[in-house]
Amino acid sequence: MSDDETYVVAAFVAAHRWLPPASYRPVHLPAEVVSVSECLTDCHPHDQKSMSDPPWHRSLDDALDAAAGDAAGCVPEPAPEHIIKRVLKRITNRTVEEEVTLGTVHTLAMSVPASDADGLLTLMRQSIGDYPHPILTNLALGAPPPAGQALGFEVLGFDEGWFHTWLCYTLHEEAATRFGVFPNERGLLNTLAEARLVSDMANEGRGTVGGFAEEYTWFPALVTQHDLVRQAAGIPGSSHRSSLTGEPL
Repeated sequence: MSDDETYVVAAFVAAHRWLPPASYRPVHLPAEVVSVSECLTDCHPHDQKSMSDPPWHRSLDDALDAAAGDAAGCVPEPAPEHIIKRVLKRITNRTVEEEVTLGTVHTLAMSVPASDADGLLTLMRQSIGDYPHPILTNLALGAPPPAGQALGFEVLGFDEGWFHTWLCYTLHEEAATRFGVFPNERGLLNTLAEARLVSDMANEGRGTVGGFAEEYTWFPALVTQHDLVRQAAGIPGSSHRSSLTGEPL
C-alpha cells in the first residue's frame, strides 16, 4: 500500500480461508487463500441472517459478531449444495474439487482506492439502483477503513450485483506469464501497482473474443484483517493469537 494513497471502506466480511484444491495450488497459489469475493466467501453463509447481501456486512461490529457466532441464527453448518455448485460453476478453467472448511473465521474489510470509489458507486447504482446494499451505503459515506492488518490486494470484478475474484478465471496465471506478478503467501497481491496492472489487463477488450469473455469491470481492493480488534477488547471468538507487534502468529 503506497503512503500517498487513501482508501474508502466498502464492506466487511466474516470468512474462512479458501483452501484451493491440489490441482490449483501448483499454479502460484498457497495452501490457504484470503478472499472477500462472493465467489468464495458465499461458501460460508452461516454468518448471514439473510442471504440477500452475502457476504457483506455494513459495519465492523456486525462482522466481528458474525465471526464469533454471536449474531442471531449464525450457527456454523456445511455450505448448502446449491451454493457449492454455484461456486464450482464459476471456476471455469478446470475441474475443481471445492473444499469448504469449518475452521477459523476471520474478520476482513474490503476497501477501494479513494480515486476509484465514485466510479464503483456509479457502476453499482447502474446495476442495482438504490437498493440499500452495504457497499453502496459505505461508498456513499466515504469513510476510511478502520485500523487493521493489511494483507494485500485482491482484484475483483463487478457484474450484475456480484463481486467475482480474479482467481476464478485464472487471471493470476496470466499475470505471472505476462508481467511476472505473483500472489503473495496469502494469495493476494502485495502492492496497489500490481493490482492495477492486473485489473487493467482484465479490463482490456472485456466482452470480446480477443479479451476477457465476461462483461465484468475489474478493480483493485485492499483487504485488511481485524480479528485482533475483538481480542484486544477481551471478547471471546478471536481468530488469532498475537505477538507484541500485532502480527498474527
